[in-house]
Amino acid sequence: MNNNVYVYKCNKYDETLIDQAYDEILVKNGLLDFVKEGMKIGIKVNLVGNFHTDKAATTHPLLVARLCKLLIDRGAIVTIGDSPGGLFTEGVLKSVYKGTGMHLCEEVGAKLNYDVSTSKIKVDKQVVKTLDVSNWLLDQDVLINFSKLKSHGMMALSASVKNMFGVVPGVLKPEYHYRYPSHIDFANMLIDLNEVFECKLNLVDGIIGMEGNGPTQGDPRLVGVILAAKTPYPLDVVCAKIIALDIDNVYTITESIKRGKTTKFDDINLNETIDDIIVNDFKNILPGKSMEFSEKFKGPIGKIINPIIAKVLTVKPKVKKKECIGCKKCANICPVKAIVMKNKKPIIDRSKCIRCFCCQEFCPVGAMKAHKNLIVKVLSKSK
Repeated sequence: MNNNVYVYKCNKYDETLIDQAYDEILVKNGLLDFVKEGMKIGIKVNLVGNFHTDKAATTHPLLVARLCKLLIDRGAIVTIGDSPGGLFTEGVLKSVYKGTGMHLCEEVGAKLNYDVSTSKIKVDKQVVKTLDVSNWLLDQDVLINFSKLKSHGMMALSASVKNMFGVVPGVLKPEYHYRYPSHIDFANMLIDLNEVFECKLNLVDGIIGMEGNGPTQGDPRLVGVILAAKTPYPLDVVCAKIIALDIDNVYTITESIKRGKTTKFDDINLNETIDDIIVNDFKNILPGKSMEFSEKFKGPIGKIINPIIAKVLTVKPKVKKKECIGCKKCANICPVKAIVMKNKKPIIDRSKCIRCFCCQEFCPVGAMKAHKNLIVKVLSKSK
């Protein structure tokens, strides 16, 4: 178990500062020693959609471009890519690359992926046995995982482990929510993906993160940090600490600990303290503790009481009708068809909803929220 995490405090996207950061945390710690002449390296970034950098929804292109230059200077052949939610076509990728500014990477000699072919591969992991993947990833010798620090409606935290969900072609992602509907199963699926695609290097863009209605419609928040590690699991532990998020609310972390992938924060090895950059008032979404309360009672009484508690305490997607534009994206993306349109507004069938929050993630105007009632806010000590 490698629990070394390297931190560099940086409060703006500046080329000189980024180069200094990479020299300190990557070069001096030997994290780029694996790079060989002619090696094909794929950088799996977070390109959840066509969002300008001002939204803080995607990995910042300047961070990616400066990393590309380091790799190319060492003789590597570098390709940048991701599978945004929804259609996985060349046209969609072109639009996303343009909107997110990723063409900056081409200026230093990297390639942007336009291969939209996919394969179904057999794996033998804890919950995943077959996996749909984007072929461009299979063509690489080595992968690097470069995520964005964000809140997340379903999983509480979107950082290193969650970022690898992008290996699944966007159009098929709702199927995986349907296949793994519980938070625990979904978390283990994400961990399985990280095992299948064992990245040599994992980084997190935490200079400006996203708080609130993440991972796409939240608010930018200065955090001021770049993080790196050989494995993704301790990175998430440190990210949670920085944004004052209790790891008991993050199933990707609790399940990683159960599987021996990482430990709690006190056992993580840091190159420097993070006490001065912890954002205590970061606006987090906390589905985890409400889930714990809903599973509190065991035996026959639990069968009666737990569903009632779950109904009251569960965080749910809820539409703000005044903000809704009636585009139908939420209804179209829902993997269990729990949303129907009535009078050009979405109606959620709670008996079908699996709380995957795809509707919230892909709402283009942020009208779908992760809703917590007052009881949930009190019990989870939400900010």
